[in-house]
Amino acid sequence: MLKISPELAISVAAQNDLVRADLPTRFASITIVSLLSLFFLPATVLGVVYLAYAVTEIVGVLVYRMLAREVTWRGIVLFSSSAFLGVWIFNLIPLLLFLEQDPFLKMIGAMLLIIALNHCVVARATWIFFGFLTTIPIICVVGFIIVSFLREFATPAEMVTTAIITVIGAAYMLHALWTQHRLTARLRGALEEAEAGSRAKSRFLAAMSHEIRTPLNAICGMSELIDEENKDRPLLQERSKLLRTSALALAGILDDVLDHAKIEAGLMELSLAAAAPAVEIRSAIEMFRASAEEKGLRLEFTIDESLPAYAECDALRLRQVIGNLLSNAVKYTDKGQVTVHASAVTEGDHAIIEVNVADTGRGMTPEQTERLFQDFYRAVDKNAPTVPGTGLGLSIARQFARMMNGDITLTTSPAKGSCFTFTCRVQVLEMTALSGTNPPTQDTIFTDLGVRSILLVDDTASNRLVVRSFLKDFDLDLIEACNGADALAILDHSSVDLVLLDMKMPVMDGQDTLLAMTARGGRIAATPVVMLTANAAPEDRELFLSLGAVGYIAKPVRKAQLLAEIQRVAAAHGHKPIETRQSPRTGT
Repeated sequence: MLKISPELAISVAAQNDLVRADLPTRFASITIVSLLSLFFLPATVLGVVYLAYAVTEIVGVLVYRMLAREVTWRGIVLFSSSAFLGVWIFNLIPLLLFLEQDPFLKMIGAMLLIIALNHCVVARATWIFFGFLTTIPIICVVGFIIVSFLREFATPAEMVTTAIITVIGAAYMLHALWTQHRLTARLRGALEEAEAGSRAKSRFLAAMSHEIRTPLNAICGMSELIDEENKDRPLLQERSKLLRTSALALAGILDDVLDHAKIEAGLMELSLAAAAPAVEIRSAIEMFRASAEEKGLRLEFTIDESLPAYAECDALRLRQVIGNLLSNAVKYTDKGQVTVHASAVTEGDHAIIEVNVADTGRGMTPEQTERLFQDFYRAVDKNAPTVPGTGLGLSIARQFARMMNGDITLTTSPAKGSCFTFTCRVQVLEMTALSGTNPPTQDTIFTDLGVRSILLVDDTASNRLVVRSFLKDFDLDLIEACNGADALAILDHSSVDLVLLDMKMPVMDGQDTLLAMTARGGRIAATPVVMLTANAAPEDRELFLSLGAVGYIAKPVRKAQLLAEIQRVAAAHGHKPIETRQSPRTGT
């Protein structure tokens, strides 16, 4: 059997989508024309024409579905035949109107034919053969009308002249179709190239994100441990905090670049889940305490009791928006303080969360505020030192805020500071079962993790060292593996309470390991798995959870975050009760 070329398949599929989308317009057009024609033509004739057209379109709908699944020669033949017959039937009404003796009806018939010709040029040029095929019936009807009109009074010379003009008009019509087809093909090719380039860019950024996050995990983890183990050495603590702050800033820049690429490609979506807004807001604030203290700034916050205890929201994006606002405030404030106030107004089962981030910085001019939320724009003061950044943070923050049915507004004046107001709409959840859970912070003291054995699967030695160092003070058995195959061999002979699993590994990656654990069934399939990976995109999280993982932590990993996740999973799987306590923390 003759093979369908890829070019033909693409053209037919595109034409099928176009004609399918145009179906409501076509049906509406013939319905309106038929109803109006009832004043001038017999109802029985119009009924037969309309019924025949309806049957043709119903057949066409079946063909559309067939071609949407797969482009075949049978589908192509049926598609072309039904369209050719449908155009003939569609143009019967203009022809019948023209054959009436009334000059007004003749004019109406001619006008309908002109509209049909214009429609063919616009809508039938994706697949050129289809365009020619569906234009021929209209040209034939026009030719018939011209001949029937002229034969009554025209001389042979006038008939020849008219024929030449008609041929020229038909040729121009077909040339217009061809030109439109070439333009459509070029646009489609350019679109495909742009989409391919966007996909390549996304793959590159994702790969770079993974490669950069891996060493960042080691830097952040080791600096946190240095800080923790050297509380009596202020100079060393100061240096480790600076190291960690810089690494986290690099991770933030990386996140901004990835998010901007996704937003440009129209791929950004919110990942809604149950969360405690107050906890997420406090977590975002604490991330910037070190950088604020480094500049000698006071970081103060108040979280109003009006915030819902639990709500359905994208916790990651909520923290990211607040983090971007705080990052901007700390960067552009040289002395004084940064103040955060969070409150909410409940409306039924929804709440409007409002977070105000105010600073005593240099403020902005009206000209600067007009461009503040544009991509890559940075409000640089020539009289002030430059600050690091990409100019993407505020732009991305506003887009996330609007995706959360909110916005970001600004009140500012030069030399008096700025106040950003972030609002978002969340669904309030009643989750009393979680009301006794202490949310982890950097000051949470963990006394027991609730597990006795953990299998750590990661091909990077520095990542294993970080996790090993985080867990060294706990009485548990930590087993290490370099890839999924080694992990499965260990699980075949040993029972563990939890698996910490990386994604990208040689021999067998995290995805294949999850699938293999599920396939083994029994004890191995029931072993909880928490992804500990540099694949930080929300879609990666959704993929891992759909494959059977019970938790997900993106690198770089904070100690409190890791310990809290281990406790959560342990409690959910019936291990011993959690024992933690919170050290006192004020809002300053």
